Amino acid sequence: MMNINITNNELDELGCSLHSIKRNSLSIIDIDNELNLSQQYAEICRQYSIENKWILMINPDEEPLEQLTNYNEIDTSKILKVHANKHNLVLANIEKALCKGNCSAIVICNPLLSNEEITQLSKWAEFGKTSCIVIRNNRQVH
Repeated sequence: MMNINITNNELDELGCSLHSIKRNSLSIIDIDNELNLSQQYAEICRQYSIENKWILMINPDEEPLEQLTNYNEIDTSKILKVHANKHNLVLANIEKALCKGNCSAIVICNPLLSNEEITQLSKWAEFGKTSCIVIRNNRQVH
């Protein structure tokens, strides 16, 4: 697994295109516990690794992501992990990345997105013939 920290326009160097059942669309997945999150990461990796391209994960939860090494069929060397901290810059760069075609999936984890931004992501994904997966972690902290 490659770990990258991006705070600026570096994300536009990475692009993503994706061909799957949910082709040309935006998928939103709600997760309620760490086990489900780990299983969802694994399913995404299984589904999109057939393209032999990168899987770009933006702000993923670390522990469930690290559990992917327990799955023999998942090539974690094809996962790019990005920690982005500036919302507007990240959103602008995701737009560019959705159109480029260097990745098999863009997975955005725990974003704080408005309805308008979700609509924009969907339009960019459709325009670039690329899919985008938004994972919202609804786990409750005790």
